[in-house]
Amino acid sequence: MKRPVTLCGALALLAVATPLSAGAQERDGRTDGPEESEYGKGGYGDNRRGVSLQFDWGAAINSQPNPAGAPDGPPLFVGATVSLWGDDWYRLDASGAYVFDGGRFIGNVGPTFRTWGWPVSFTFGIKAGAIVIPEGEGLRFALSPQIGAEMLLGRRDRVLMGLHYSPDIPIGGGGVTNRLFMNIGYRF
Repeated sequence: MKRPVTLCGALALLAVATPLSAGAQERDGRTDGPEESEYGKGGYGDNRRGVSLQFDWGAAINSQPNPAGAPDGPPLFVGATVSLWGDDWYRLDASGAYVFDGGRFIGNVGPTFRTWGWPVSFTFGIKAGAIVIPEGEGLRFALSPQIGAEMLLGRRDRVLMGLHYSPDIPIGGGGVTNRLFMNIGYRF
């Protein structure tokens, strides 16, 4: 006799508790956990996607001497990169750089992959594009593999800082340009 009463009591408790718990899961429900966490129904939007703009600078050393008449300058370069983030672990980069020693312009596009880690992530990318070598060498197709490390800083991880190495390899001659550089940017 005790079992049917226990079963009826459990079913009655379940019938009362189900509508109460469903009401707590509405969009206007509470958010458990610390500020800016993703626990609960409230939370924050997905900030892993977006666009970032970076300023690049550093050393650039050409493996071959510059052609006659090419500008002589310090072994430095400056550039910029625009990135379209698909998620925290990959993005599509479009970058351009000007190398002062030899007057080369490097423009390339390609994916970059990031490891898991906070605040430091390691990166690997492969890019392809063009290198303009002045004074008779002309335009060359180029491959530019890239390795490095990056940090996302600031409130909501919007400031991006990194240290990278990239050999720019022109297909068809012209010598490799080895770039060791830093960047700083902002992720929108």
